[in-house]
Formats: sequence, C-alpha cells, structure tokens
Amino acid sequence: MIGFFLKKNFFDGWDNFLPLMIFNVAIILIFSVFFGLAYLVSAVSVLPVLILFMCIIGMGVLLLAVSNLMSRIADYKSFSLKEIGGEIKHTWRHGVLFALIETFCWVVAGVAVPYYFSFRNFLGLFLGVTVVWIFAVIQLSLLWFFPIRSRLESNFGKCLKKCFIVFFDNTGFTLFMLLYSVVLIIMTPFLAFLVPGFSGLLLAWNNAFKLRMYKYDWIEQHPEIPIQTARKQIPWDELLAEDRETLGSRSIRNFIFPWKD
Repeated sequence: MIGFFLKKNFFDGWDNFLPLMIFNVAIILIFSVFFGLAYLVSAVSVLPVLILFMCIIGMGVLLLAVSNLMSRIADYKSFSLKEIGGEIKHTWRHGVLFALIETFCWVVAGVAVPYYFSFRNFLGLFLGVTVVWIFAVIQLSLLWFFPIRSRLESNFGKCLKKCFIVFFDNTGFTLFMLLYSVVLIIMTPFLAFLVPGFSGLLLAWNNAFKLRMYKYDWIEQHPEIPIQTARKQIPWDELLAEDRETLGSRSIRNFIFPWKD
C-alpha cells in the first residue's frame, strides 16, 4: 500500500504542478505580508503578537480550503482556482476553530513544560514529560484533521474525535506519514519553495487517508471475520486495483528515464 501511495502522490503532484505552485506562492505571500506588518509595528509590543495570531487564523482557514481542493485531486478530479473562494466560504469556521485549538495547545505546552522542568525534581520531571507526551499525541492525531474534514466528516467535534481514532488505529502509518512530510518539507527550499510546500503536504495526507479508508470499508463489508484477524488480512492488491487502473502504467523509473519506454 505504501509503495502505491508514494507513486500515486508523486504523479498526482506532477499532474497538478501549476495549482500546487500557485497555492504555495499565495501562502508565501500571505506569510510575507503578515510578518512584514509585524516588523513595521514591532515597536508596539502587543501589535506583533496580534498580527501573528491573525496570521495563524488566516492560515487555518486557507489551508482547510486548499485541503478540500487537494481532496479532489486525490479522487482524480479537476477544479478551478476560482473555487477556492467558495471553499473558504464553506469551511472558514472550522479553519478558525482548528487554528485556535492548535494555538491553545502550543501555548499551554510552551508554558507548562518549562514550568514543570524548572522544579528540578522527580515530580517536575514526571509532569513535564507527561505534558510532552500528551502534546505529541494530540499533534500526531491532528495531522489527520484536514483530510478527515475534507473527505469524511463535516461535524467539527466528530472530526476531532476521528482524528484520535485514526491515529491510535494507524500509529505506525502516522509516523511514516510524519517522516514523509518531513522529507517533503526538506525538499521544498531546494525547489524554490514552489513545491511540494503546504499544498503538497495536504495532497499527500488526503491521498494517504483516501487509501487508508479502503481498509475500513473492507472490514465493514466482512463482519463475519473477527476484527483482529481482519486487520491482518487486508487484501491491499484487491482494494487498490481500481486506483492502479486509473493511475495507469506510468512508473517513476519511466518518468526519470523516458527513453527506456
């Protein structure tokens, strides 16, 4: 499954290089404007923090809207760049809520961890490490928020709940996706920050969630198989057959060495 995911995500990104690049440029410009404003008013202590907060809120709204469009790419569908406005209109509230939750988590962790470690005793170490682990679990779970909201669940509370369900049921795959995301982030500066960028990350997570959901659909269709047995017998070749046919016979080897076709 992972091998096909890597192939599909690569070709989805290549086939939609222009929209991915446009979204990334737009995100860079928004970052630049907000940080430029924060620099201009840096003499006033409160204003830079307020501008940074507004930037975080704006990014939450924009990223969720872009995720909805990346979800269409994962389904082999097309879209118009003009549709971003409609997506923002439909999802901005959840984008704001997600940004607020993330801000709250980072602020609490940023305050609590140094505070507990400052005790310099076993209790402080225990509490500090506990907060770190809770924070890590929350952040790893929330990595699934955008694809779940874009592809599965429109109720915000249920969406958050399913983030944790997906993480705990796919911990290893989540860690793989985290590593893959780090690789994409490292690649971005070498590609002039045009791709993969944020839009490439959102495409990757939507692709990953789309393919991972096949497992749950298959388990639901076979209630006669004990759940623990079913999890070990997922017929990925069968479940991915249609996607393989849709993607075609292209390979990364032929993409790099086209003269060998």
